[in-house]
Amino acid sequence: MPSGLFWTTRLDEDSVSDVHPGDGDAVYKAENVPVYDFHDIGNALFGGGPAPVTAIVSFKVKWFGDGSRAKVNNPANGFAATFVRNEAQMEWSATSGGYRYVSAPLHNSESSFAEIGHERNGSFYNG
Repeated sequence: MPSGLFWTTRLDEDSVSDVHPGDGDAVYKAENVPVYDFHDIGNALFGGGPAPVTAIVSFKVKWFGDGSRAKVNNPANGFAATFVRNEAQMEWSATSGGYRYVSAPLHNSESSFAEIGHERNGSFYNG
């Protein structure tokens, strides 16, 4: 199984700032978040691999919209959404097992696809 980054943790609401979903703009930032490094996705999901090690991650993601919209309404599955297609940039760093990893700066990154918006599902779906 290919290795990759896979972390799931709760972040404080103040990690998200400057949010304008209708315009497709937002900034998501976290610093020094403790996580476990499971080595690969298979071990993180199913176990059976090496024991996880503690790690610290920091990141900043910035979305900026181009104005094009995508709307979805699926009554059969109780899901509706409005997304703004846009671009995103990210910078990150991680320390794990005595190693430190650092990406290029935010302004050097680019994406081929990103979206931001509103969705409604389950008890929040109202047609």
